[in-house]
Amino acid sequence: MGIGSVLIAASSQTSRSIINDILVKRGYKTYQASDGSGAMRIARSIRPALVLMDVNLWGTDVFETGSLIERERLSTVVFLTAKPNREFYEKLKNMKVYAYITKPVNPVQLIQIVEFSLVNSDRIITLEKRVEKLENSLSARKNIERAKGILMDRLEISEHDAYAYMRKLSMDEGVPLEKAAQRILEKSDG
Repeated sequence: MGIGSVLIAASSQTSRSIINDILVKRGYKTYQASDGSGAMRIARSIRPALVLMDVNLWGTDVFETGSLIERERLSTVVFLTAKPNREFYEKLKNMKVYAYITKPVNPVQLIQIVEFSLVNSDRIITLEKRVEKLENSLSARKNIERAKGILMDRLEISEHDAYAYMRKLSMDEGVPLEKAAQRILEKSDG
């Protein structure tokens, strides 16, 4: 698997150093933050492949910060905790990858979770892009169909002729068919 960058967000210098040493030996490029605002600033600037965030990070609600990082599509977040409990598990359900690392950090477990999270995050991102593309395609198709219907009613022409009219409009204006359909819909609404 490709080695990426990892942001380690923990208030404890000792924790950051231990995790950093393990990841650097494995070939990861690492960045460190000691508080929530630093974690957000670094995540926004470098967009790391993964953020490892201690649940006891200073100056932030870590679950809100983690959710914000994922909502802005800056990275995937995996939390570090000494005591996972029911509330913790409930918060994990809202994250991209349902995984966490227990403290004290076990080097083998750390590497396994990091690699597991990176692979699954890549899969999720690929699926999200596919869904977005399909939604856009469906939306464009609906607009084309609506525009055809408007042309059929206004010009009293067949569906085939309405489609041919839109295709010609699209070619004459040098725009995709969905843009031509959008213009017809905008003129219809105006």
